Amino acid sequence: MRKSKFVWKMIRSILLVVAFFLLFLLIRSASWFLTNFHEVEISTALYQIVSPLKGTESGVLNGYINQCLYPSFSYAVLCVAVYTLYDMIAGYLILEMNIRIGSGTFCLRAGSGRWVKKVKVIVLWAAIVALGAGVWNRAVAVGLPEYVRSRIDISTIFETEYVDPDTVTIRFPDKKRNLIVLYVESMEATYSSVEEGGGKAYDYIPELTALAKENIHFSNDNDLGGAAGVTGTGWTMGGLFSSATGVPYKLPVDGNNAGEYESFAPGLKGLGEVLLENGYQNYFMCGSEAVFGGRKAFFEQHGDYHILDYTTAKRDGIIPEDYHEFWGMEDAKLYEYARQELTKIAQQEEPFDFMMLTVDTHPADGYICSLCEAQYPSQYENVLACASRQAAQFVTWVSEQEWYEDTTIVITGDHLNMKADFWDDIGDYQRKIYNCFINLPEGILEGQMNDRDFTILDMFPTILAATGARIEGDRLGLGTNLFSEQETLPEEIGFDTLNSELKLYSNYYYKNFVVGDRD
Repeated sequence: MRKSKFVWKMIRSILLVVAFFLLFLLIRSASWFLTNFHEVEISTALYQIVSPLKGTESGVLNGYINQCLYPSFSYAVLCVAVYTLYDMIAGYLILEMNIRIGSGTFCLRAGSGRWVKKVKVIVLWAAIVALGAGVWNRAVAVGLPEYVRSRIDISTIFETEYVDPDTVTIRFPDKKRNLIVLYVESMEATYSSVEEGGGKAYDYIPELTALAKENIHFSNDNDLGGAAGVTGTGWTMGGLFSSATGVPYKLPVDGNNAGEYESFAPGLKGLGEVLLENGYQNYFMCGSEAVFGGRKAFFEQHGDYHILDYTTAKRDGIIPEDYHEFWGMEDAKLYEYARQELTKIAQQEEPFDFMMLTVDTHPADGYICSLCEAQYPSQYENVLACASRQAAQFVTWVSEQEWYEDTTIVITGDHLNMKADFWDDIGDYQRKIYNCFINLPEGILEGQMNDRDFTILDMFPTILAATGARIEGDRLGLGTNLFSEQETLPEEIGFDTLNSELKLYSNYYYKNFVVGDRD
């Protein structure tokens, strides 16, 4: 009997530790999220949580473990230890009260009876209720109720606004142009100075600022400006996906298998397929493992891209077999790899589409490489300055190649920066994603570049048009060709309306993109 009682107490203690651990973990996770990614939507965070850990930069994971997992477990064990200690000595507690009334004295005495058990239960439930209230408070703060409602309510925006690339005519010039798309991690126009059209006191990206102003760039105002992010586009895979397809990332994910889809949005047609059908050879290069977040699966299944990443860089002798920095290899090595591969690719007869994703400017503090200079007080400021120089040097190198004349270069950020502690000094500046279009074919700009209300979804038809392609109706997906006079969806229906609709569940999206099949 005594043994079974001991076993039950052990089981109860373990269950209490688990319960308290989960409650503390939820509260600390939400606080950690709000501190580090306070402008990131909960849908983005949930996607990142269920994405494969393979290829993740260790600093982010270590920060979460040290600030959330370890403290939550410690607090849980401490709470249960105190509760267990009280439970052990409660049987020996005696409450005695002496009450004096007039000349008489009364003594109230209670032993280890019902009051002890009641106090234990009251304290335990009070602690659980308090922690539960903390969980709800944090859930509201991160937007979880809105996220749940968005899974329930239904939008019809895809039925009314989506343009399937197969339903319109897309004509390429007789001599097709090569395409280089440089996605600079978390690159915003905000990093430029106020005087140059950005939001900062100093221009941390002077080379990229100059490139934008010397070439074509689209702006939400009359300065540097850029594209707005919408729901489903706020992280790297979301940005790549949406800029290549004109729709936000709303795919369901299965545990940690997000990067291992057998069929990745099989009913969706994007930039890669259009280019492939028109004789292009497609390439995607990144300095981390391309499998992370589903990038490898997406690009292989949507345009038959040749994948060049951290793994192939070791195979091709760019880095040693045991080399690993930051997410895999730093941008200095990545640009070296790109120059090597582009030199070989350009020798082929077919036109090429070369997409490249940098990584050094990834939050929280970026990566300081051997090329970085100590120009500014903080590491991230110096990383931004170094990234700007390297991007400009890469553009200069491309412009010196014999095949440059027939090559369009697009530079764009993949999404708005998630670094939460970098925006205290920008006031009411509207943060926007950087864009720049270089060496365009003549006569493609028909609309205006400034005072445009547009999103990263508009990059799909705009990048395609930058090659000289003519798009019937100037719309693809939910995006609009910015070189045309056609209004974007934010200009037509309003940004808030568009973003609200994109947060909702879509039967069309699930039926046609997720489980649909173009074959």
